Amino acid sequence: MKRDTMILQLTDEHIRLLKKATKISHPIETCGLLLGNVDSKKAIVKRIAPVQNILESTTRFQIDPETFVEALPEAEKNGMQLIGFFHSHPAPAYPSPTDVEYMKLWPENIWLIISSISYDIAAYQTVDGELRRIDAEVSGKY
Repeated sequence: MKRDTMILQLTDEHIRLLKKATKISHPIETCGLLLGNVDSKKAIVKRIAPVQNILESTTRFQIDPETFVEALPEAEKNGMQLIGFFHSHPAPAYPSPTDVEYMKLWPENIWLIISSISYDIAAYQTVDGELRRIDAEVSGKY
């Protein structure tokens, strides 16, 4: 796995929301959308949008497609785009083989994973079919 130069920028409030969503849904995997703005070097999260895991699984997730389709025009109306997805793992914040396969279907979207054990986060992306770790930068505000 290669480390890329892309940076995922989040606020402390985003981290609190991710942890809260993970705790509420535990042991079911939580999931949702990362909305904001992205260029070639930085993905700035403006909104974390938790979405129901319709699989209600402890080891897999599927974002409710109706909610997904409704969220995109709303984001665009507010000057945002889909940056990627987030979900929790009952393990370290590293993509499972299933995650890696689905990541290939959404090339260059960022996948943020939060561990429901340690609440560590890590972000990944596939570029040209290769899994890459993305640096996450957390600040008070931006």
